[in-house]
Amino acid sequence: MQQDRFEKQFESLTQAMPKLAGHDAQWSLEFRAEASDFVRLNQGAIRQPGHVHRALATIRLLEGQRHASRMVALSGEEAEDQIRMAQAVAGLRRGSPSLAEDPLCRIETAPSRSRRVERMTSPDGAQGVTDDGRPGDAARAIIEQVVSQTRGLDFVGILAAGPRARGLTNSHGVHHWHEVDGYSFDFSLHHDQGELRGRAAKASMHGRTWQADAFAQRLERLRRDHDLLARPARAAPTGDVRAFLMPAAVEGLLGLMSWGGFSASDRMARRSPLQRLVDGEVSLSDQFSIWDDVRASDASDFNSEGFRRVTPLSLIERGRDVGACCNPRTSIEYGVEHTGADGEQPEALMMAAGEIETQEAMRALGTGLFVNRLWYLNWSDRQSARTTGMTRFATWWVENGEAVGPVDPMRFDDSIFRTFGDALEGLTTGRDMIGDDSTYDERSLKTALVPGALLSSWRLVS
Repeated sequence: MQQDRFEKQFESLTQAMPKLAGHDAQWSLEFRAEASDFVRLNQGAIRQPGHVHRALATIRLLEGQRHASRMVALSGEEAEDQIRMAQAVAGLRRGSPSLAEDPLCRIETAPSRSRRVERMTSPDGAQGVTDDGRPGDAARAIIEQVVSQTRGLDFVGILAAGPRARGLTNSHGVHHWHEVDGYSFDFSLHHDQGELRGRAAKASMHGRTWQADAFAQRLERLRRDHDLLARPARAAPTGDVRAFLMPAAVEGLLGLMSWGGFSASDRMARRSPLQRLVDGEVSLSDQFSIWDDVRASDASDFNSEGFRRVTPLSLIERGRDVGACCNPRTSIEYGVEHTGADGEQPEALMMAAGEIETQEAMRALGTGLFVNRLWYLNWSDRQSARTTGMTRFATWWVENGEAVGPVDPMRFDDSIFRTFGDALEGLTTGRDMIGDDSTYDERSLKTALVPGALLSSWRLVS
């Protein structure tokens, strides 16, 4: 299997490193790879299929508190890769004597091993990627089902599927392997004519086993939303409105909170947007609890220095701050315990569910704004944890528990302390697993499991 080839490649590099670096040298090797199918659909037809196969190794040499690293693009040919690795090590050795000491340098020195491998299968049991690296049967099975069910619709989507691998080994006996196969599928149904042009309903799916029934249900909901979007648009009032945020919208706000909100270094430097919560000046609703748990996600449980992540890591319990993501460098700088974090952001954010039945969300809302998704999110006042952004994709005005029509994109501006504090009226029993579909450098492993949220008040601005 193609997936096995990544692990064999990593093991080959691991065995070569002592000789390349020198048996008395201190070194670490980080391995990152993916074999991804990408398929873009437009008007229910395949428009742009593609395949990305790449593997990268980052070599790090350490001498006392001096250290240097170099990334090597791997060809997959063992002899060629050995040459590339040797050249990288030689370059690091030449530059090492001129480097300044780094007092925050730290890697794991306690020997440990771990291995996690999760495969993706299609409904008929076919594996995600073929032996020769061509697009896999699982991706083809997904696309065949999607195309057959969306023929004739203005259906737009992007599918990414295939294995992603992480490996970490060093001269101290640390050896970790993590490989997760899976897919993420973002899709939307559009109006493309007349005054309705630009209106769309959007959904997404993420996982390791394609569920045809779940897709059919989401597509049926998009069809209903698509019909509702044809109604005349309504203007929502500015100011404070009653609102319900679907899980994707809640996840957008949690993602914004993760921009420094749970970083130990930002908190120590007192630049966290959640600083008032950290200091105990404010608290959130006692319904609001979140934690980071990579065990139930695609993310690895080790970082780039070889340390294991603390999991589950509680961040907010019943509205009160209880923890932060701390990497080893911050640990040394401020004399606090690290949590095995890399970028000091949650990798697999989990949020506690509530008591509102998901299918009763509109009834619970009564009259107000029903928000499916948000975009263009940012801090409007970081120190006050005030967020701003736009509603997007099938936002409804609801009266007496029934959607009466779409609402054109609106801007909101409200504090996290209020949104998830006094204004948080309830959370849904159901939670959605939402994968991070970003592919800027590589396919992300981050996920979030979140409920929908009913707000007694949410501030819209003109």
